[in-house]
Amino acid sequence: MNYQTAFGNLPWLAVGHLHPTPTAPEATHAKEHAAPSVDSSMSGRLAGRVALITGGGSGVGAMTAHTLASEGAKVAVTDIDEPAAQAVAHQLTIDGFVASAHALDVADEASWIRVVAEVEATYGPVTVLHSNAAPTGASHMSRDGDVEDMDVELWDFIMAVALRGSMLGCKHLIRGMVDAGGGSIVITSSVKGQTGSSYRVAYSCSKGALDALVRMVATRYGKSNVRCNAIAPGIVETPGLRETVPPDRLQLLEDAHLVPRLGRVEDIASAVLFLASEESSFITGQIINVDGGLTAHTPALSPPGSR
Repeated sequence: MNYQTAFGNLPWLAVGHLHPTPTAPEATHAKEHAAPSVDSSMSGRLAGRVALITGGGSGVGAMTAHTLASEGAKVAVTDIDEPAAQAVAHQLTIDGFVASAHALDVADEASWIRVVAEVEATYGPVTVLHSNAAPTGASHMSRDGDVEDMDVELWDFIMAVALRGSMLGCKHLIRGMVDAGGGSIVITSSVKGQTGSSYRVAYSCSKGALDALVRMVATRYGKSNVRCNAIAPGIVETPGLRETVPPDRLQLLEDAHLVPRLGRVEDIASAVLFLASEESSFITGQIINVDGGLTAHTPALSPPGSR
């Protein structure tokens, strides 16, 4: 199938990060404040853990924040869009969980130093990192075409956010994890980092490089009980996807998966929870595809009518 012909040059087809659900900009800053009726830090699979989520203001990051908090983690919700992070953290505190919001430009090292200091001063060392931020805005993705037409400044921007951002998160959080006795790093990659396609060259290359970063970190720090894995989503359904993609194209997307639906943000958040918890203590250095079978078959040899 020629996906460029079938789907056009559409910004939403950045597999793994698709049209995050918007959040309320008017929410106020939320600091640590758990409702007295819920002692969320004393129970659950992540009880006593401190989790930092990048790109946590919407979509997969926001769902992961709720999922980890519901399992007992104290959650630092970070996003370059501070009001979005505040809205997510505010809702978590209303729900009785422990959460705070922090403005974080993942591509800027000074921003990382500031946020890590804020979180450690409030909660102690971060022992779970979900590195999820990615440049998936329409203005970026619509210009991320093939290599001949690549804008070098756009290439550098995408690499800075997706790749440098994860490297900086590892750089500034690993020492605290080691000193705390261990930790888990979960990076949001994409199946586009494993397969070729005719466009989204910068995004795809950044994800392939993230997969290499996962193996490097896992190798260097495994004996210090710091694990590092990545989740590679397929096409994740969000309200924005349904609103902007015609039904016939949505059907083509669904047909490309082996299961009878697209991915959901809950699918990715559940995988993050598993990798953050002790249930996955013997898993490190892995790229785990959560893609509904998208990469498990050759579409030309297994057309929809045959399966």
